[in-house]
Amino acid sequence: MLEALLSGAAEGLILIQDSVACEGRSLLKSFITAAAQRAESIHVLSFDLPELEFKDGLSTEVTSQILFHDAFPDPLGWSGRGNGLTLAVFSASELASCLATTPRGPTTLVLDSLSWPLLRLPFPSVCQVLAQLPGRANVAGLKIVRIVALVHGDLHPPAQLDVLKALARLVVALQPGPRSGRGGEGTPQTAAVLHRKRGSQLLQKTELFSILPGFGFKFLGELPPKGVCREDEAEGRELIAVDPTARLTFNLHLTEAERQARESVPLPYHFSEEKKSSLLQTSTEEGKIYYEPDAADDFDDEDPDDDLDV
Repeated sequence: MLEALLSGAAEGLILIQDSVACEGRSLLKSFITAAAQRAESIHVLSFDLPELEFKDGLSTEVTSQILFHDAFPDPLGWSGRGNGLTLAVFSASELASCLATTPRGPTTLVLDSLSWPLLRLPFPSVCQVLAQLPGRANVAGLKIVRIVALVHGDLHPPAQLDVLKALARLVVALQPGPRSGRGGEGTPQTAAVLHRKRGSQLLQKTELFSILPGFGFKFLGELPPKGVCREDEAEGRELIAVDPTARLTFNLHLTEAERQARESVPLPYHFSEEKKSSLLQTSTEEGKIYYEPDAADDFDDEDPDDDLDV
């Protein structure tokens, strides 16, 4: 699924979540390479790396299509030169007017990384930029097909990550693959992919992949769900059910004699045939009430309450 999404099937906000144990910039560059092969315009807003370091490893055909907005030298605008990207223009309207001055056509916007503005700007304002930027850019004449944002998951609280995932159409949470290290070219990596398709359809898979030299993508296979052994899944064997009563300090099982004794006891709501027939028979006699008055009863019709001590 990830290979098809990387080839252009995914639109909207694409969130790549990495960590210190598994880097995600290689996969980010794979999205850039795939966008360049589709002849799309590529805008890169770089906060984590300078331009030369970011373009390292990318081919000249890819770098020629990148419109780089370098925020690394002066992200806060302290130098006053005004020739680079700063947090002062990190708003939907400012970014839309800045990006719209470039050639038109389908555009992929890359944020490397989203963690830098998240740590320095109010969280709601960053979410508003992600939600409003495509519409503002479309009004300005630029069609942003997708926003690919790299976020370092171990730098943010889980609540913020959950909100970002709710905004995204595609979430790729990276984990180290089997017998792998920190990641990189040729290293197997695990990706938990969550894709929200149009029509509220939700697809979720866990896949194994590697990044080839030149940031090509290689699909290595889909991992089974957690708790399912791949050998058992391949051979079609039934999984052994776990007995939840195996380690209890008391016995919940019945012997055969105890089971027969329990079944022989009639339940209180089960009536015998004789009782059922007696209850269902209709009586032909009228019901009567018999009352024998006491000696102290007063039946004075003029003063019914004469016997009360008031």
